[in-house]
Amino acid sequence: MELDKKYIAQILQNARKKKGLKQAQLAEMIGISEKHLSKIETGKNYPALDNFLKMVEILNLSLKDFGLNITDEISLKKQYLQKIINTSSEKQLTIYCDMIDAIQKHL
Repeated sequence: MELDKKYIAQILQNARKKKGLKQAQLAEMIGISEKHLSKIETGKNYPALDNFLKMVEILNLSLKDFGLNITDEISLKKQYLQKIINTSSEKQLTIYCDMIDAIQKHL
């Protein structure tokens, strides 16, 4: 299922306003320019996946809010790992990568 840019834009914009955030505030929290966020919220651009996931987390949204029903176990594990990645320090990420490399050598 491909999501329409305008549909994504409307959900993100409504959630931002409901949370009482200005575009500049949300853009800073995500690490993008206000102009880029404006293009996302007007449906001119899709957000990059990492930025989309940050927005979803900051705005307390879920993928279900976008009409996506992720219930299979693999998808849940990927979501869990993505959350760990997004909240990890550079040192933690280095350790995780080293661990994964070591594990994959033995698989």
